Amino acid sequence: MAIALAACAPMKEPSPVAMGDTHWTLQFTWLKNNKPTHTQTYQFISRMECFNQMYEMQEAAKKVKNQIGSGLCFKAFAEGQERTSNDLLARYSK
Repeated sequence: MAIALAACAPMKEPSPVAMGDTHWTLQFTWLKNNKPTHTQTYQFISRMECFNQMYEMQEAAKKVKNQIGSGLCFKAFAEGQERTSNDLLARYSK
């Protein structure tokens, strides 16, 4: 009679949850004749800087014949990540 023994390895601790992004990311695509020509990615400290840059790039793209630009500003927040003043689109005064 043979007895088989199996050794169990201890379970690993779960890895810590990602801390989320610290910067706002702008992914901007140029389109010529409604077809994408190229895409670039930029990072900004604040949400407002990201949106302002996206607007300026859209306006500049319109100045070229048959060209437009489209962008997306985003920031990945982790569960429980604290929002800061850099995460506001505009500052309101009371």
